[in-house]
Amino acid sequence: HVKSNWYGQSKRRHAMRFKVWTIAIFIVAAALTASGGYLAAADPTPTDIIKARQEHLKDMGASMKAIVDQVRSGSPDKTIATDAAKKIAAYSRQIPEWFPKGTGEEAGIKTAAKPEIWAQPDDFQAAAEKLPPEADKLVEAAATGDAATIGAQVQATGRVCGGCHKIFRVPPPEH
Repeated sequence: HVKSNWYGQSKRRHAMRFKVWTIAIFIVAAALTASGGYLAAADPTPTDIIKARQEHLKDMGASMKAIVDQVRSGSPDKTIATDAAKKIAAYSRQIPEWFPKGTGEEAGIKTAAKPEIWAQPDDFQAAAEKLPPEADKLVEAAATGDAATIGAQVQATGRVCGGCHKIFRVPPPEH
């Protein structure tokens, strides 16, 4: 007869499980120590951050264009307009995070981000915080499928975007 502990396992089986878990914990601890405390990829470089920021901003612009195209069609596709508006709304909440210190001209990458973003961080934050409420209204407008309603909110959202761009973005070259 083999003695069991309080939850029915034999002492031998319990000892074996204890050894396996101890070894597993040791291996994980060693891996964490060797990786500098985490197993994720290295922190993004300023170049990575700028390129991701530029991709997100281009994606926002493409989403706005998709909505404008739907409005111009005269009979907007609710799904296309709403999906694009939701993307803009989601991105709008992330914008302040896309501009950490060290991701301006000093990074050596061409960027339209003006130094004022980092010189006037409170003003930039305040300008960026104006976009999410307008983007949320754009989602609501897009869901109506009504071209006039969507068009009016596209203009309101665009004014907020433009207000930030005037202060914090180098104007694009004129053609």
